Amino acid sequence: MSTQEVPMNNSPFSSEEINHFEELLKEERKESKHKINEFKERLKELEDKLDNTNSSAAHHQGNIGSSEEEREKYYSLISKEEEKLEEIEEALLRMENGDYGICTSTGKPIKKERLKVKPHAKYSIEAVRAANTT
Repeated sequence: MSTQEVPMNNSPFSSEEINHFEELLKEERKESKHKINEFKERLKELEDKLDNTNSSAAHHQGNIGSSEEEREKYYSLISKEEEKLEEIEEALLRMENGDYGICTSTGKPIKKERLKVKPHAKYSIEAVRAANTT
């Protein structure tokens, strides 16, 4: 997206800053997709191993319990990474709409320092703190 295409109607950031955050978001999106694929591959390997009935030792109660726990871990990791990917896509959409960097709860600007750490943040730290105290 060129600098001229980025609407700046509500965002507290300059075109340069928006471009910087857009690159961060795109890199995070790429990493999240890679992680999801990696977790799915590991999960498939684990499930293939569980389906293997060649060894009775592989089906010992303790092994089955450990494998089930590991399987649940991968499902959880995939779910969390998919949630993050969705938040990244939402942040890119807010960027297109000119609302990037605006807290979706309070309507106030999100501090640049917070977005540097979590460029897909949709809440200001103040909104997060307020939500945690209620």
